[in-house]
Amino acid sequence: MNNQIIADGFPVAFGDRQLQHMQSRAIDPIKTAASFNKYHFNQSPAVLKPGPAQKIYYAFDSDVPMTAQKRRSVAFSPPQSLIEAQLVSQIHQQQSDIDLFVAQQTQTLRLELEARQRTQTWSLASAVQSAIVKKLKQRDDEIVRMGKLNYVLQERAKSLYVENQILRDLARTSEATANTLRSNLEHVLSQVDELPATVATGGDVFHPPVEEDAVSSCGSCDGGDGGDVTAVTGGCKRCGERTASVLVLPCRHLCLCTVCGSALLQACPVCDTVMNASVHVNMS
Repeated sequence: MNNQIIADGFPVAFGDRQLQHMQSRAIDPIKTAASFNKYHFNQSPAVLKPGPAQKIYYAFDSDVPMTAQKRRSVAFSPPQSLIEAQLVSQIHQQQSDIDLFVAQQTQTLRLELEARQRTQTWSLASAVQSAIVKKLKQRDDEIVRMGKLNYVLQERAKSLYVENQILRDLARTSEATANTLRSNLEHVLSQVDELPATVATGGDVFHPPVEEDAVSSCGSCDGGDGGDVTAVTGGCKRCGERTASVLVLPCRHLCLCTVCGSALLQACPVCDTVMNASVHVNMS
């Protein structure tokens, strides 16, 4: 078989054994590009372009020894180890770029999340602080209001205590005065009951104790020819117009009329004794 020169393609020898040997030694560019493409994103598969030395191929006759043909095919085949080294280097470079990009994006995202978290934390803390300050202010106002109310209640309690003491003393004084008035009234009533019998028998009429310048409220009884007794009564020692019908206590002077006895007097007009009560006497 004559020697032939093929312009394009890989070196091929016409013969089954030579063809199988060359196919086992050659590098498939499609498979190599596909394996490289899985490490690159959005990139087209890289196709290796044959060099000038790869465009001319020799075909040998069948009578050429196998060893010489093998040496020539190996001499004109591309260096497989160099391509693999370049692919590995490019893969490592792309992987480093991807790792750097991912690290940068992760750092940016982490910073954004931290800033957002700080903002949210500050907003939440501000809201909680505002609510707490508002509650504390309301509590302080309530404490001040309760303090004022407590002060008012304490003053009211003191006033009620003083009023209670005054009323208790007044009750005791009123009770003593009532007892005195009761005893005096009983005494006066007993004397009034005895007055008609004394006048009928011609005895002396009861005269309340008065001073020398005082006129008795019960007039003297003069015995006439027929034995009749006439009672002469004096007038009011204050106004001098009306008949005296009010008994002043405790001096027991019958020296005031009804009008003057109803007025608020501090002392008896006869002896200037401090008055603590008065009794209206029905003289009819």
